Amino acid sequence: MKQLMRRPFLSGLLLSLPLWILFNNYIVAISVALIASFTVSMALSLRELKKNDK
Repeated sequence: MKQLMRRPFLSGLLLSLPLWILFNNYIVAISVALIASFTVSMALSLRELKKNDK
């Protein structure tokens, strides 16, 4: 999971497929998927930085 979240664009594309089925609109699905994947990637990076500071 961590390796996938280091590549947020790839994980966004993978996440967009189920969201496409859910929303029936690929533009909305890819937008939501990219925002979600970049947010999770940012959170993981911040968590790792905080862990390294201690």
